[in-house]
Amino acid sequence: MAITFDANRKIFTIHTKQTTYQMQADANGYLLHLYYGARTKGSMNYLLCYADHGFSGNPYVAGMDRTYSLDALPQEYPSLGTGDYRGVSLNIAAADGTECCDPTFDHYKITKGKYHLQGLPAVWAADDEAETLEIVLKDALMQVEVHLLYGVLEDADIITRSVMIKNAGTETITVKKALSACLDFVQGDYDAISFYGRHAMERNPERVRVGHGTYRIGSRRGTSSHQYNPGVILADHTATEDAGNCYGMLFMYSGNFVCEAERDQFNQTRFQMGLGDELFAYPVEPGAVFTAPEVIMTYSDQGFSKLSRQYHNCILNHVCKGKQVHSNRPILINSWEAAYFDFNGDTIVDLAKQAAELGIDMVVMDDGWFGKRNDDNSSLGDWFVNDDKLGGTLGDLIERVNAQGVKFGIWIEPEMVNEDSDLYREHPDWALTIPGRAPIRSRNQLLLDFSRKEVREEILKRICVILDQGNIEYIKWDMNRSMSDVYAGNVPYDYVLGLYDFLEKLTNRYPDILIEGCSGGGGRFDAGMMYYTPQIWCSDNTDAINRTRIQYGTSFFYPTAVVGSHVSAVPNHQTGRITSLNTRGIVAMAGTFGFEMNPALLSSEEKEEIRTMLATYRRHQELIREGDYYRLSDPFQEEVAAWMSVAKDQSQALVSVVRLSAEGNPFGTYVKLKGLDAESFYLEETTGHVYSGMTLMQAGLLLPMAAAEYEAYQFSFKKMKEAADLYDVLRNKISAERNVISIFGGSGSGKTTMADILQQHFLEDGIGCFVLHGDDYPHRIPKMNDEKREQIYQENGEKGLDAYLGTPQEIEYDRINQVLAKFHAGASVIELKKMGREADEIWYEQTDLTGVQVLLLEWTHGGSEYLEGVDVSVYLDSSPEETQARRIRRGRDENAASAFIQLVVSIEGKKLQEQAKQADVSVGKDGHIYES
Repeated sequence: MAITFDANRKIFTIHTKQTTYQMQADANGYLLHLYYGARTKGSMNYLLCYADHGFSGNPYVAGMDRTYSLDALPQEYPSLGTGDYRGVSLNIAAADGTECCDPTFDHYKITKGKYHLQGLPAVWAADDEAETLEIVLKDALMQVEVHLLYGVLEDADIITRSVMIKNAGTETITVKKALSACLDFVQGDYDAISFYGRHAMERNPERVRVGHGTYRIGSRRGTSSHQYNPGVILADHTATEDAGNCYGMLFMYSGNFVCEAERDQFNQTRFQMGLGDELFAYPVEPGAVFTAPEVIMTYSDQGFSKLSRQYHNCILNHVCKGKQVHSNRPILINSWEAAYFDFNGDTIVDLAKQAAELGIDMVVMDDGWFGKRNDDNSSLGDWFVNDDKLGGTLGDLIERVNAQGVKFGIWIEPEMVNEDSDLYREHPDWALTIPGRAPIRSRNQLLLDFSRKEVREEILKRICVILDQGNIEYIKWDMNRSMSDVYAGNVPYDYVLGLYDFLEKLTNRYPDILIEGCSGGGGRFDAGMMYYTPQIWCSDNTDAINRTRIQYGTSFFYPTAVVGSHVSAVPNHQTGRITSLNTRGIVAMAGTFGFEMNPALLSSEEKEEIRTMLATYRRHQELIREGDYYRLSDPFQEEVAAWMSVAKDQSQALVSVVRLSAEGNPFGTYVKLKGLDAESFYLEETTGHVYSGMTLMQAGLLLPMAAAEYEAYQFSFKKMKEAADLYDVLRNKISAERNVISIFGGSGSGKTTMADILQQHFLEDGIGCFVLHGDDYPHRIPKMNDEKREQIYQENGEKGLDAYLGTPQEIEYDRINQVLAKFHAGASVIELKKMGREADEIWYEQTDLTGVQVLLLEWTHGGSEYLEGVDVSVYLDSSPEETQARRIRRGRDENAASAFIQLVVSIEGKKLQEQAKQADVSVGKDGHIYES
């Protein structure tokens, strides 16, 4: 079990896969926090320190014991009025106005599965993935029950915290502060790492030493906000990306919040998070229950990187819901930066045509399609299609878009109202205002009071009428102002619950529609919204260089799969910066990927580059979405922004790097990779270079020398597991004498790579190995082969070409057979033929093969009937399509995609299939090794 209770000492212990959390209900009834950290055994109550501290009061229940003070002891859920002068988690006002709640341990319950929160999003899990601990504290005088909830996802190393406050009395009480989680540390030197920002520049990390006093951040804006994200890390002062203790708290809530870190007089640290207590006073009637939103906690003893991956896993697999979460998302183009408000139906259809031509999946019609909305001063709330503007009904427009082979999405902002709208003129009281006072405007819009059921139900009805008009497959849900004009202390909380109620009903009614959240970009980028919207527009700032920093900060808590990121036009509409299309594409691939531009303004070269970009993203999108994410640099401190995604089984990785500066006379720049299998070799698929995992992680990858500012690069690595498996087979086939192993297969099938890796394996085992390249044995340099082949084809047709390819007419089999014979005979020095790339660049070289036990011959024709002296033949199976794709990707031929080269590859393929039948060992397309 993940949760145990020691009845003798009243100690609760929670174990996850790698962590332990422990607390004790002591003899006085107070629930004390004992430990949270790396998994351990035994009782940790020996850590409690009792002493007579001056000016630290003693609860009456402690009698004359001056050493017992809640002002000095670590508590699980500290409350105001108990003699603890530190920041508290709980403050409740009784009906008579007194503010003192003294809850002590009453009972507990351990259940299978994860608890649920009424009206609030929460981490979810199957019953066999989670357990719940519920500890009930009671204040007999106030007649209040405090239910502390702990959800434990053992394998995920996640512990969630929530609190339910039940009024068991006969009079109304007022909850004035109810945080969700508190951690007390009796020792340690900590930093608090939070993520501040502003509109269009969100989630910048800031690391602050937790000194004596209180470090406090939060939001009073009614949303989680651009200014401070509700995710905070408490870390050892010496913790780094890959080392040290760190504790995360992530609030699963989309409204006001507070996070506090306080170092007290005894050098103890209190770390807590929950609902903001400003503008908050929540009445709870007799018999009613108030529920605090959930905090998701996790711990890492290996720095921030591991902590981040634990949060990524939790959000992707236990927060986000719906069939879209683990599926490939549509690549979309949004009309906003393409047209802003200046569009009609034909504009959207033309955008769809352009999208189809490029291979983009979806067009999204942004703001301006409803009411009389031609700027941002009117019509919010009037959710009725402007048929005149669209030139027909919404249904007609959707059909026209779909007819282009493109999906259709739409923008909405349901929480807002303009004073210049029919809705406001009919229901001015539905706007959030303070009676008798003029409201605070923002973007010339007011907030609808979603704490009122009748308001949100009417808006939901109007939105559903819109969504029922056609095949709408995506919604961009926006929210473009902060909350003000709070007329009562319950409003901010009830508003967010109303929002969740709206989203719950919407997602239940339209489970097939993908919803992307947005609040001026990243103003409500939180786990609460992710429960309903599995992706959120990361920032209104689409500048690629700014985005490297925004996405860097975002990655500490949130996975790539939820990050809305697009390629936009240049000069960038937010910064005026010009970056290459390649750079913008690579940055946008660290997210859900899409476009914000007008394709009609692109050149034919740019359009072709976008098609290539789309193919690259589609090839890697599952890896980007599901893989482990690693930060490789700090773009706030270093000259490059670098990150990577690694498959869970370490079989592949995608590395992205963006240069942030350019200088004269530059020096080499190296990026150290992470998360690879140190014992394996990896093929970089574009260049064909092979590296060991250990080398890439310890020494790093040398970047190309910079030729322009803001260059970007991508490196795709594939683990060569089949090479290691093949080596194991070949190791058992070689004798003590000299051996020739032929590695053959289609041009571009990976022979050179395979031979390179096998050679390294042999050498590591102390077996001398030399690689002989069969490409050095045509009658002319390889660069001129195709000229001769085309001449043969023109003179003798396909039959003549068939009779030429791979035969003694094309290949000097006599010479290579002589080399193999001399090697078998034990010759130490053998003359090898060498070829360059230019005309007549042919020479002969005396090569010393002393100590060489294995000669690896890598060659397309290594299985030929004309070849003699091969001891073990190995065939690498690949289709002509795969061969061609590799040749194109690595730039092997200028005409690799031509019809003639396809014919050559096809003929070679047929011959190779016959030769493969005689192979001793085959490496299948599935990566498995087959012995004859």
